[in-house]
Amino acid sequence: MLLNFTVENWMSYRDQASLNMTASLERQHGRTLAKLPGFRSKKALPIAAVYGGNASGKTGVFRGIAALRHMVVSDPGVNGVLPMEPFMLEANATMRPTTFDITFLAGSAVYRYIVEGTVDGILYESLEQVSEKGSVNVFEREETRSEPAHYKFNDLFFSASDHLAYVAKGTRKNQTFLGNAVSQNVIELREAYDWFADTLELVGVGSHARSFASAADSREGFLEYAGNTLSRLDTGIIGLEGERVDMDVLPKDAELRKRLAELNENELITIIAERAAGDYEFEMFTVHAGEDRPVVERMRTLHMGPDKKRHSFGLGMESSGTKRLMGLLPMLFDLRDEATPTKSKVYVVDELDRCLHTMLTMQLIEDFLDGCGETTRKQLIFTTHDLLLMDQSLMRRDEMYIAQRGVDGCSELVGLAEFKGIRFDKDLIRSYLDGRFGGIPMVKKASVHG
Repeated sequence: MLLNFTVENWMSYRDQASLNMTASLERQHGRTLAKLPGFRSKKALPIAAVYGGNASGKTGVFRGIAALRHMVVSDPGVNGVLPMEPFMLEANATMRPTTFDITFLAGSAVYRYIVEGTVDGILYESLEQVSEKGSVNVFEREETRSEPAHYKFNDLFFSASDHLAYVAKGTRKNQTFLGNAVSQNVIELREAYDWFADTLELVGVGSHARSFASAADSREGFLEYAGNTLSRLDTGIIGLEGERVDMDVLPKDAELRKRLAELNENELITIIAERAAGDYEFEMFTVHAGEDRPVVERMRTLHMGPDKKRHSFGLGMESSGTKRLMGLLPMLFDLRDEATPTKSKVYVVDELDRCLHTMLTMQLIEDFLDGCGETTRKQLIFTTHDLLLMDQSLMRRDEMYIAQRGVDGCSELVGLAEFKGIRFDKDLIRSYLDGRFGGIPMVKKASVHG
């Protein structure tokens, strides 16, 4: 679970900005909070929403988490650069390092991981284990311009010191030690690395056809779940079906043809074919082994007409909202209550409400929270423009944040829990629109020329 994320000198955040996912003393919706092993008093929030106007800094939070994950799990290559985007409105800010500071629960251990750097390389990196009694360093790395990097390792944590020294010496400045060490079998760091690689998932606003296809390919029962969910959420779809088509409709790709020729008897693969530019113009095919050649089926949605007959449509004919919802289905499948209750999953979604009606977005949030409790290890963190989601009957005040950009171009991230005197029955939307919390667009009237 994510417990805290702090950035500094990142995009529009010149100064420190923090998203704190540990619960305050507020009692509302207490049943959804998760207990933290080893901590008697601290609990984790299952959800957080970041509100704000356009260009306020909401997406900056999402992209900051995405950038840190990318640095851990991806190798940029010998000549690659790091995805650092410092504050650009002050000359000296571009010369300072960007800082990411994240605390998370992986397994039964709480870790704090810090990375400071520029596009050219990492200047500082550390990992520590945090407990109620304090913290213990796992490793620390400092880079200098003229000398080799200086490392400190906790001998009680690691077993093979010679191998550690070898890995450290071979870690390039544009690599995280955490990522490089796990790639070279430093197994003591596997738990922390796997949190970034497997537990943390990011869902942007672009095309999600491939995430849907990947889920259909790898998650047993996903397509049945997708059809049932699309029907339940009043999209007009009553189910999904496959339409038998010839292999010639598949993309002309030599690697794909080879993969199809080697299909196993019980194997099913899913293929996305882009039909036009844009987020949503695509077709999806499933392929499985047949008696003498692969069987190809085109995915279709089913609708019930006034004639009480079922009619099938291509995916590209569905509404933008339905396609956005289809892109969220892999996340909803992972976060559903029937999934392994103790499975750890953290989803960070940019513009959860994009193309969705407020009541539908609310239902998705309610469904998620209904499955949260003391022993669950799942979280949903999202940005949104939808003020109707600023509802205390839905979420706690410490689960709501406002991103606001000042006249100097600097963004701030402010939690509603920081504002005093907000009662549990307070109309937050009215207070927000009145400007009490900040984060509202300061729109100027257009000039009219005769």
